[in-house]
Amino acid sequence: MMMCAYYLNGNKNKRCAFCKYWYDPTCEMIAPSTAGRWKYKMGVKRPCRLKKNVEMKSSISCSNFECKL
Repeated sequence: MMMCAYYLNGNKNKRCAFCKYWYDPTCEMIAPSTAGRWKYKMGVKRPCRLKKNVEMKSSISCSNFECKL
C-alpha cells in the first residue's frame, strides 16, 4: 500500500484515515512523519461506524469527520 504524507489542520482536512468513526482501533493505517505531518495508507477500506458500517476508503473526506488524534 502506498503511504501519503498529510498535514492535519484541525477539522479542515478531513480524511477517513484520521476520523474516529473509521474503524482502525490500533491506528495501524496512520503514522507520524516529519515536520508535523502524518502519513496514511491510501486505498485501504474499513467500515465507518457512523454510516452503518459502509466500507469507506482511507482517502475519502466526509462532513461528519471528527479527528481521532
